[in-house]
Amino acid sequence: MTSPSTPPASNSASAAAGPTSPCSKNEPAMTILMFDIDGTLSLSQGAGTLAMTRTFKELWGISNALEGMNFAGRSDSWIVPTALANQGRECSPEDLARFIDHYVPQLDRALPRRRSRLCPGVSELLDVLSRLTVTVGLGTGNFRRAAEAKLAPLGVWDYFIDGGFGDDHPDRTELLAAGLERLRQHADDGSDVVVIGDTAHDIEAGHAIGARVVAVRTGYSEPGDLDEADVTLDDLSDLQESLAALLGVA
Repeated sequence: MTSPSTPPASNSASAAAGPTSPCSKNEPAMTILMFDIDGTLSLSQGAGTLAMTRTFKELWGISNALEGMNFAGRSDSWIVPTALANQGRECSPEDLARFIDHYVPQLDRALPRRRSRLCPGVSELLDVLSRLTVTVGLGTGNFRRAAEAKLAPLGVWDYFIDGGFGDDHPDRTELLAAGLERLRQHADDGSDVVVIGDTAHDIEAGHAIGARVVAVRTGYSEPGDLDEADVTLDDLSDLQESLAALLGVA
């Protein structure tokens, strides 16, 4: 895994054995894609909740810290302070750093036990995108190290050159904006920006940064939650349909 203090490895870092980097081509990328993780790229089958619950217990002796919370589409840096506030505790930057250090190993153990998996069509879509002149990044509420822990074992981490993460800001709009600023370093300034997610929070935040939003029904949405998306797909299994939604190509 990459160092916690460094950004995700670029696609070119694994060029010999992995996908071709979309940003290794001479021409500037004209589309920036920002993928959510949970419910969009992969399903952790409750591993994240389990790992967080165990971390709250390990650090502060709090059982069932997440009970009653609806955190679909929320950032990790929103979930942890909110859960502590519900227990009458404050969350300092040092507390959050300690949480990450304990949470990621818990997550590493929980993911294989819960049999986390990619959502339908994700692997094939990312493989095709890696061969096109697009910038493929993440826009996720996961801590950066947690994002890698979830995607690396599934073989897709190196498709993403960078992105916005829960470490950047508790608010999803702000973390997407931070990620977009990083991804613009690999793309044309006038690039079309597309956010791909599975919750109303993804849609709201994507529109707030001026992006088109493609929503997928593979995650944690309720009826009506995705109505404001520009395009809504059942999943990403139809390659041509997915490419048309993301890039406007047939």
